[in-house]
Amino acid sequence: MRSEREAGQGLGPGRGGGRDSRLMDAPLLQESPRRDTDAPPNPPLTSPPSPLPPPPPLHPAPGKQREEKKTALSKVVIRRLPPCLTKEQLEEQLHPLPAHDYFEFCTADPSLYPHLYSRAYINFRNPEDILLFRDRFDGYVFIDNKGLEYPAVVEFAPFQKISKKKLKKKDAKAGSIEDDPEYRKFLENYCADEDKICANPEILLGEIEAKTRELIGLFS
Repeated sequence: MRSEREAGQGLGPGRGGGRDSRLMDAPLLQESPRRDTDAPPNPPLTSPPSPLPPPPPLHPAPGKQREEKKTALSKVVIRRLPPCLTKEQLEEQLHPLPAHDYFEFCTADPSLYPHLYSRAYINFRNPEDILLFRDRFDGYVFIDNKGLEYPAVVEFAPFQKISKKKLKKKDAKAGSIEDDPEYRKFLENYCADEDKICANPEILLGEIEAKTRELIGLFS
């Protein structure tokens, strides 16, 4: 009987060591890198997106800013005038009035009773005159024909524009009716019929009787 050592040395490639030799001789397969199932798939290759245009500036350039016209306030309103005051009476009490190019007087509105006040709008040419006018008439007491006192209030008008008077174009046909041929023909026919009626009164009486019969026939 062979010893276990001899038996171990006697193992050749054909027997006990055959399985190990096949495992060693088999080509080594490289294991592909393990893909994480939770990771998202790679996106498809596409062309890079075009760069976005830069955002517009928050503030426009100083050169492009719209220059707003800054005009000095020149139109004032004098309020709380007596309701029975007229424009002529007010102009007399405001005399001498500084240089101005607009004066509008508004009478009291009866629908606003009991707050019945007149007012006037004045547009001064020189801004310096506004201060003088305010110092003179702001708080000035106007007295009506009944002896009631009305302290006036002078302030800038909320609406600074003034209405411009439009010049009406003269009508080319105004006063030309005497030269119109149709009007002349009408006058000729009208005068001819009138002459016939005046020349023969019997014709006129006959026409009146005929019209009277027609009216009687309608109501009978």
